[in-house]
Amino acid sequence: MADLMLHAQLGPYEVCSVSGLGTQFARHSHDECVIGVNLSGEEHVWLDRRTFRASRGDITFYNPGQIQGGGAQAGQAWSYVGLYVAEQRLAADLGVPGVQFERALCHQPLLAEALAAAIQGALSTDAFLRERAEERLLMALADAVSTHRGGVPVPDYKGRGLVVAAQEWLAECLQDAPDLEQLGTAFGVSKFQVLRAFQKDTGLTPRQWAMQLRTRRSQGLLRAGLPAVAVAHELGFADQSHFNRHFRAAYGLAPAAFQRAVKR
Repeated sequence: MADLMLHAQLGPYEVCSVSGLGTQFARHSHDECVIGVNLSGEEHVWLDRRTFRASRGDITFYNPGQIQGGGAQAGQAWSYVGLYVAEQRLAADLGVPGVQFERALCHQPLLAEALAAAIQGALSTDAFLRERAEERLLMALADAVSTHRGGVPVPDYKGRGLVVAAQEWLAECLQDAPDLEQLGTAFGVSKFQVLRAFQKDTGLTPRQWAMQLRTRRSQGLLRAGLPAVAVAHELGFADQSHFNRHFRAAYGLAPAAFQRAVKR
């Protein structure tokens, strides 16, 4: 059995982290697509009557229903993070007709690192890290699926129309900003496509763009004398500490300190 196993749900994605000595799994299968990243040690994999090894920097891909099993050798330290998502859900989020993995293993250390960081962010107890995880995870998943498809298509958005319309929507409802799912549905594109369009046009994700607008507007409210706790509520921050952390990251000082400075 694993010495430590963590599970979390991030929207439609289930993520996990496994670490231990000699961790083994009996032969089994999943209804979902499974994508995993080996962080340390070596995994011996049995997959549909084939065997292979996966080490640090390797990404493993399993299609729904494939029989798999294996793990680390007795006494060997091994750690791994993984993601489970329904094939139809993954295809819809990326805007592709379907997802079918042709290879079970690829060695791409930089991509593996990005995917692992996104999964670990989703598992974090820190709300500041968790809130960034979905967008990071979706971008890493698009790159991972691209290793099998030769690229995930991004349609022609006819200039900045999509991004401008989405920005207007985000600006109108900052207190309860729409998520990627809502944005994609509203504009008839996938979650990944709206995410990629935003990054291409602004250098930010929709969440990051909305957050910088919140912090920017918060300066005006603080200058007007509104207490920081009221500003946090007005602009839809989860709580005072959430507001403080974002404001400090953007401007280098806490909201209360900023308010004192501008009143001098």
